[in-house]
Amino acid sequence: MKLNELKKAVDVKLADSDLSRLSLKSDGEEAFDVAAKAFLEDPMMVWVAGLKDNDDPKSKEIMYNLNCYLHKWICRKHLTGSRGVTLGIKDKNDEILTGCMSIVPSSCHKERVIDILSSMYYCGFPPMYGKSKGDYCPNSAKRLEALNCLTAKRVRHMKDTKNWIYLQSIGVHPEHQGKGNGKKMLMWLNEVSTSLNNASIYLETESKVNESIYKKFGFRTLEEVDVSVPGDPSILKMWLMRRDN
Repeated sequence: MKLNELKKAVDVKLADSDLSRLSLKSDGEEAFDVAAKAFLEDPMMVWVAGLKDNDDPKSKEIMYNLNCYLHKWICRKHLTGSRGVTLGIKDKNDEILTGCMSIVPSSCHKERVIDILSSMYYCGFPPMYGKSKGDYCPNSAKRLEALNCLTAKRVRHMKDTKNWIYLQSIGVHPEHQGKGNGKKMLMWLNEVSTSLNNASIYLETESKVNESIYKKFGFRTLEEVDVSVPGDPSILKMWLMRRDN
């Protein structure tokens, strides 16, 4: 699937939707803030950080900073529209962004060298590589790098089709969870995939609870993966999922 195909389908489906396309210039900082707060207790983010004391008041700030960095790296190129699309859903009363998701066409799901260099230029090095290194566990950088194994698995699980969408990220602000925002985004995405010649959707989740939720929207689990670092006893379990129309 080409990027322009996805953008056209998105624009058509936005006409009668509660969602809107977000841009880096107008919505970037708000989108990064929402995503960072949505993932404060996310198992993958917690595993990467490896904080000693999650009850320490400073821990929340450390996690927030890490989440902001990683979502800037992930979403910046989608907010600019160069590699994907970022959608947002707002509170109808005060127009505050309550949730967002980034979707990527199959032709853009793998990071190119130029994408990495561009993200590094705009975002800098991850916090566990710099002055904040001491805030994270000794293996934090290696844990982050270990997540690269997911790309090869994505390629393997989707090799039977070129017509698919990668749901790279979806999150709802903690204060607005449980109000149907995530449901609206997923239902809308399913409609978009159907309009694109019944395109498949692929995602990774690090939560057993979320795996159960995604199944309600037609996803099935392809593989359970244990992500780890040699010599590190801590293991991150992930579920790789796919939805076919």
